[in-house]
Amino acid sequence: MAMHVREKRIGGQACYEIVEEIEHSTGTKYRVIVSLGNEAEPANALRRHHANLVSLERSLQRIEPLRDADPKIARKCDTLNHRINREKQKLVQLSNAIESMTDPLEETDQNEDFPGTVRTLKLILNDPESEAPAETDD
Repeated sequence: MAMHVREKRIGGQACYEIVEEIEHSTGTKYRVIVSLGNEAEPANALRRHHANLVSLERSLQRIEPLRDADPKIARKCDTLNHRINREKQKLVQLSNAIESMTDPLEETDQNEDFPGTVRTLKLILNDPESEAPAETDD
């Protein structure tokens, strides 16, 4: 299994996601780990989510003292708390995905989902002409 950033076209616009490539006997399948939106670089998407989180927390701090004054403000505070929790979850997912993409290749890890199987990672090159020659044992 390999993880990489995949570009998708939706309505003519590019959307990016971190996917896990799984090879089956019937072909290659992709499982979406996390969506990056319109950011091609995972680090930029992480910064964007962090900025969104800071903005939501500041908004909540401004209106929290008025919570008891009006039921509409109380609902707004509840909505902001929910959005803050979702943004934190997205940050954790994205951080974990970025960390998994940057981990060195490991060929002997046991797959927790299917005991007894060995997980292998495959390096995907963008330029097929720059492939390294196969190593030979002398």
